[in-house]
Amino acid sequence: MTLRNVCLCAFALTSMLTFAGCQTAPTPEPKRDVAADRKAIDALRDQYTIAFNSSDAAATAASFTDDAIVMEANQASVEGKQAIQAMFEAMFKANAVKISLTPAETQVAGDWAYERGAAAITVTPKAGKPIEQSLRYVVILNRQPDGSWKLYRDMGNSSEPLPGAVGTKK
Repeated sequence: MTLRNVCLCAFALTSMLTFAGCQTAPTPEPKRDVAADRKAIDALRDQYTIAFNSSDAAATAASFTDDAIVMEANQASVEGKQAIQAMFEAMFKANAVKISLTPAETQVAGDWAYERGAAAITVTPKAGKPIEQSLRYVVILNRQPDGSWKLYRDMGNSSEPLPGAVGTKK
């Protein structure tokens, strides 16, 4: 190796080490109060339940982000807060609907959280008898810039076996 090559290698190595030392460390995530986050998520769930049970489509839809998606069993996905509000308006117009939610698990990770649980819904068509449904749900929540939590994804399915299905469990 010639002196010129040794100098070039030494220069390259020194430059790499210098630039590597100039990199800034990643900004640490701010400490979050998980207990406060869970309390806020509980409050959102309560607000949603009150709005739903009051047949208030606008207040129910206000629980969702603008780009939320609702995915219910045997129905097409509903995308966006406006479409979600229209879905609730149609539901509340045709039925008296009551819901109770029982969370089984709520996990928070930074600005995201998920919850899974059970729902009991009673749907009474305007011209019909009440129908009771047991459901399971999973929701993904997102912390908004103002610190509040909103529903980002909402997916539910029935806990009831399909009619005539053999070997299915609840």
